[in-house]
Amino acid sequence: MPKQWLTVEEIAEELGVHPETVRIWIRERELPAVQLRRTYRVKKEDYEEFLRRRYTGKQEDGQDHPG
Repeated sequence: MPKQWLTVEEIAEELGVHPETVRIWIRERELPAVQLRRTYRVKKEDYEEFLRRRYTGKQEDGQDHPG
C-alpha cells in the first residue's frame, strides 16, 4: 500500500528546506495538514497539489509538468 501521509521532515528533506519552513506553510494555510498532538501530517495528494500551484514551468501545452 502506498504511503498516504508525509511528515514535515520528509517534505523538508525532499525540497531541501528547513522543517520550520514547512511548518510556516502549514500555519499560513498554504499547505493543508492534520495536527496530531504536536506533529503535523500532510496528505500526499495535498503536497502534490501544493507543488503544482507553485510550478513555474510551461503548463499551457501540457509539457514540463512536475511528477
